[in-house]
Amino acid sequence: MVLKLREQLIKQVAIYLPYLSSESCQCLTAKQRERILRWLAAHDCLSNSIVPYITKSLLSIPLYSLEFYKCYQLTNDMLIEFAKASNFSRLKSLIIHQCHQVDGIRAITKGQLSLEFIALRKLNNLTNAGLDGIHSAFLKEIDFRWNEKIQDQGILTIVSNNLNLRSIHLINCHSLTGQCVIYIAQNLAGKLEILDIEGLKYLDAEVFVHLVDYCPNIRSLNLFGIINLDADGLFTLFVRSAHMLQLNLSYTSCFLQEPVADYLCCMPLSLVDLCLSGTQIYNTKILIRALTRLTRLEHLRINGLAAINDQALEKILSIIGCRLKTLEMNGYITVGSLSDRSIEHIVRYCPVLEQISLNLFSFTSTLDSLLELFSTPKRALRLHSVSLSSFRNINERVLWCLVENCLNLTELELSGIPCVNDTLISSLKHCKKLSHLNIKGCKQVTDSSICDLLGVCQFISLVLSGCFHLTDQSILAMAHTQPFLEEIYISGCIRISPVAVRFLQDSTIRRLYIDHKIPNALPDALMARNLDTGLFEQVR
Repeated sequence: MVLKLREQLIKQVAIYLPYLSSESCQCLTAKQRERILRWLAAHDCLSNSIVPYITKSLLSIPLYSLEFYKCYQLTNDMLIEFAKASNFSRLKSLIIHQCHQVDGIRAITKGQLSLEFIALRKLNNLTNAGLDGIHSAFLKEIDFRWNEKIQDQGILTIVSNNLNLRSIHLINCHSLTGQCVIYIAQNLAGKLEILDIEGLKYLDAEVFVHLVDYCPNIRSLNLFGIINLDADGLFTLFVRSAHMLQLNLSYTSCFLQEPVADYLCCMPLSLVDLCLSGTQIYNTKILIRALTRLTRLEHLRINGLAAINDQALEKILSIIGCRLKTLEMNGYITVGSLSDRSIEHIVRYCPVLEQISLNLFSFTSTLDSLLELFSTPKRALRLHSVSLSSFRNINERVLWCLVENCLNLTELELSGIPCVNDTLISSLKHCKKLSHLNIKGCKQVTDSSICDLLGVCQFISLVLSGCFHLTDQSILAMAHTQPFLEEIYISGCIRISPVAVRFLQDSTIRRLYIDHKIPNALPDALMARNLDTGLFEQVR
């Protein structure tokens, strides 16, 4: 895949914006102007000197979407200048993510009466005072994750000014308490559908009572990592939530005692998506009884549960496996209670799987039973996400069946598997939809197979850490073929130079996240092709 002419023109206009007249920019559509501004922010070109040209040439017509992702140059003064533009009042979407110099967003949100979505994430200095300018009858979703200074009163301001909110994400806002959930329930009532409050410290019975009394239409609730959950309140939620479709109880500890663990058997029968990863449940019989009730389940994530063994898994999947599209069972190496028999049960009872994740499942398993899953054409073509990390004794035939028959894969993880080599990776070029690949620690992989894939697949995420044979050849190939790459992990790849990585960073459309830790490497080392040998070597 190469950069399309449209994207190349966007890049060139962004670079030469100060030299273009306002008249020459009149032909640009609103969407093109949004892309130009996003490119400037993503490539650290948003300096004070260019702000006047942005307001004059890009903000001369109404824009509907703004995104500033990890733009450390963005300041309050810039937002104020943008807001002064005469047509700057019709935004539908606003995203400001991890822009450390921003603490006041009132200037850019005040008067935006058409907002439908706003994301203010990881803004270290954002406080309650910055939220009172958000007021839109059309606002349906807010995402305020990782804002340490937002408190309950700020959430009250938001929900009382935006009564049509449907979806709220407050992940790891550590200054919030259960009182914010009460405010949300009282103000949004039956309109609330999705509530994500991962990381709150404590939810008491009153919070759950308010949720079930005021919000009968809530269909997705994320309680990940909330250690102190009131057991009786949770029971009330279970028995009175008639429309709950998605529930996340991962890493909660309220089910340690058997009387409370029994409450799991009252989870809403309407559930379609359930996550119990790391939940402290030790009674196998209760877990079997709780899960086998949920006959509508399509997505099940039960990572690292001590109560799961081969026999328990068979009893669970024999009843609910026929509808499962997603099955995650990671992290059972530490539990040590599962074997290849569990793989047999998965293949036998789960005929419509689309996503399967067995990372750190077992060091000794060969996964022979997966041959049937990967070699049956109808089932293989249904799979679009497969994760099989750290299987040291895996049957190599299983991997070949996977890459030859699962042609609709979009995500694949084979990290830590010693037998993964160039021939196998090159065969993935038949999986033309592949966008996420993780082969961390696969030491046999070289530039040859990676370059084969780059010519066919359009990647968003690549995890290549520990593939120490890779050189700048792969990185330069990415720069010319992967404009939509968003993250790359290449730590330990000592033959890849920081210079080449910076060139790749300049070649992508969005901001590229790079993890490239190479101890003792020269910061300006450069690899280039030796015309005599044809190999990439370090320039001296």
